[in-house]
Amino acid sequence: MRRFFLILLFALFTIGITVYYFRVPLTLTIGKQILTEEQGLLECLDWSVDSWDRLAIERLCWRSEAVSVEVSNATFDGDHFQVASMMVTHQHTEADNTTEVTHSPAPLELDLPEGMPSLQIEALTLISPLLPEPLNLSVMQKEDFAFAISGDVEADVALSDTQLRAALRLSSPVIQTLLQQAKLPLTVSELAGTIESTFDGQAVNMDIQLDSLLAYPLALCQPVIQVNGVISGQWDLTSSSGKLDLSQLPIGVNALGCESMFAQLPETWLDTLWSGLWQVQMAEPVTFNAQMVSLPILSVYGANEATSATLSELEYQIAGQQMHGKLRVSHQSEVLNLLDVQADFLLADMQLESAGTTTIAVSQAPAGLPFDWQELGLQGQFSLAGNLAELLTFNTTLQPRANSVSLQEVKLDNLSGTLSTSTVLAMTADNKLAEHTLFKQVKWELETQAERYQIGSVQGRGLAFSGQGNVNGLLETIIKADVQVGSFKHDEVRGKDFNQHLEFTGQWQPEGPKGELTGRSTIELLAHPQLVLRDVALQSEGNVVGSEQLTLEHRLTLDNLELQLTHRLEAGLMPFTLTLAEHGLGAMQSLASQFAPKLNIEQGLINAEISGELTRQIFDFQLNVDDAAFLYEHHYVSELDLPVKGKWHAGELIIESSPLSITQVRSGPVLTEVRGQLTSDNNLPVLREFSAKVFGGQLAAEQILLSKQDQEIVVTASGLDLMSLSEAGRESGVELHGRVFGRLPVFMRDGQAEIRDGYLSNEVDSMLKVEDNASFNALKSQRPELETVFGVLDELSIETLSCDVNMAQDGQLELAVKIAGENKQQKQPVNFNYTHSENIYTLFRALRLSDEITQEVEKALNQ
Repeated sequence: MRRFFLILLFALFTIGITVYYFRVPLTLTIGKQILTEEQGLLECLDWSVDSWDRLAIERLCWRSEAVSVEVSNATFDGDHFQVASMMVTHQHTEADNTTEVTHSPAPLELDLPEGMPSLQIEALTLISPLLPEPLNLSVMQKEDFAFAISGDVEADVALSDTQLRAALRLSSPVIQTLLQQAKLPLTVSELAGTIESTFDGQAVNMDIQLDSLLAYPLALCQPVIQVNGVISGQWDLTSSSGKLDLSQLPIGVNALGCESMFAQLPETWLDTLWSGLWQVQMAEPVTFNAQMVSLPILSVYGANEATSATLSELEYQIAGQQMHGKLRVSHQSEVLNLLDVQADFLLADMQLESAGTTTIAVSQAPAGLPFDWQELGLQGQFSLAGNLAELLTFNTTLQPRANSVSLQEVKLDNLSGTLSTSTVLAMTADNKLAEHTLFKQVKWELETQAERYQIGSVQGRGLAFSGQGNVNGLLETIIKADVQVGSFKHDEVRGKDFNQHLEFTGQWQPEGPKGELTGRSTIELLAHPQLVLRDVALQSEGNVVGSEQLTLEHRLTLDNLELQLTHRLEAGLMPFTLTLAEHGLGAMQSLASQFAPKLNIEQGLINAEISGELTRQIFDFQLNVDDAAFLYEHHYVSELDLPVKGKWHAGELIIESSPLSITQVRSGPVLTEVRGQLTSDNNLPVLREFSAKVFGGQLAAEQILLSKQDQEIVVTASGLDLMSLSEAGRESGVELHGRVFGRLPVFMRDGQAEIRDGYLSNEVDSMLKVEDNASFNALKSQRPELETVFGVLDELSIETLSCDVNMAQDGQLELAVKIAGENKQQKQPVNFNYTHSENIYTLFRALRLSDEITQEVEKALNQ
């Protein structure tokens, strides 16, 4: 028996030695048999007995499809499992979507054993493609199933039968490193707090204690965001839904200094609109599930409580990638009475639909603006729709109104209008505006009215403007505009019912617009104390090439008169040509009669042209009047020809010597063959070499200024027939034969003619015959003693005749006549002096009244 026991003991010892010697391959073989493919593969296991109560594991390797684990230098003594080094490597694998495994959430019921050996991992390395770099951790078990994790991650994990609890400190180095490496628009300068979560098998509850300071760097300032509070969250596995409560997380934004971004706003507006301190609040929890995320409301308030913004009813449909919500920005203060913008939006994948309204009310314009207004209000609607990667259409309708609007020299009262725009924006795949083509098309329509207006010194009522435009992506443009003016007044000029239509068709280029410009203007009445125009029409057309090159042609139609103006803008110069094509002179009757109401045009032709350059004030002109005949009061002029050429250069009027020819002037005495040379002197028109035939002789003057300037005109007379002169008088029974010459200095003062120290003398022997003259007969009867004296005048041969001539400005003519001769029948020498006084204007008027030709012309023109 003893021998059998010894043999058995030896056999067991031999088997033990053999098993221990072959422990590694045996363990691997057993492990491979026990573990299934889903449970992984035991690739290495090198262990030994360190002492009678402790095992030493030099190396252990286990691998599955997703994870591989390698343990080095571990010991286990029954109460404590200590690992010197462990490396866990996570492999990225493709998910198999063909097999879906469903799990029904259930409460945790782990029934954890008591007295479990403690665990300590001195160096745990986690490697994963999901991590930017490996994590180096240490794990220390504090209590049963309660562990403290340190290293790159600082956390506490505790497991009970019904709950898993974890607490992650945000000060963990890995979190700080991730924040530094992440390309965030924000700079995290401070981050502290903890993330505490619990899991009971059916729900995950989380509380985040957050204390953070963020900076958002901008070009002009750097707002600072301070977050200090608690975020509470929950995810229910049973219903696959959760919520996030941020009501206890106040967010403060310090934006002091950022008001410089809005420097273009008036200072008073900026002070009330912009607040240096802002608060962000989410009063209601964010809810979410597998299909949707919902944010009831997010509010942003300024510290002055005048400006606020809210984002409400925000929902995001995960499956359809659809998001919709409402956005509102509002402001109310004494300076900016009301600003309210509201918009609804819907984004489905890349398709956007948004619509909203705008309301603005400002009683008075702030200081510093170039314009002013009273009681300004604006109602507007807008929409934005389209594909974010292709085309977006932005539509607006704005309806402003104001009691008054003033801009420099412009003032509009009771202004109202409507502006509608439609813009098609070209987008790229990254949801940005295309670099080269900002838009595909822009359309606009504008209608505005003002009850009263004042533009500089022009004022009136009933101003209306309407227009529309269309610009495509190639900047091809069509613009139409209409202006209507009910009435206007400028100094002594008045007008009403002005209408203008303008149209531009072309393309905008870098150097400016290029295209065709057309226009049409009409005015019913344009009145001045000296001129009234009715039914004036203006047609315009031309070309625009850049901002400094313009060619336009205008046609002005007034009654039967048509003027054509062609002008250009080129290299800073403005050359022009104004042409009056050949017209019947009667077409100017309506204009001429307003300057000279007693003027009636009978016939004639006229044409004119003015050309030059406006900026340098250089003009050339020509005027041709041919075969003109007209009646002025009772003065009749016929067959007037006047070709005039001249120029205005450097402030100087230069008229080329132009021949004046008039066949006949009937103004009491009849002037024929009126000739002269029209020219200029010292910027005034001058008639030189004047001559005219009258009373069988001729009158001449070297120079006559055709202006109201005071002047002296020396008129010379030659060959005047005394018989014609005597016939012009109203005395019958007196005959004069012979011719006289003389010199008549005519002084013009304030438009009145005066003759001083003029004289007439006979050229050859003359004769005076008085027969049955009423004046002489009366003197004879009154003074019988003078009958002998008067008798020598019955037939007097005149050897010398001289006459002093003077005329006052009222036309009173004074003649002092000296006659020396002989009554040959009586052989009586005679020296005879007498004076004669008569109003020349009255005399000429009497002659005109007896002029049958003038009367016939006047009768024909007045029919």
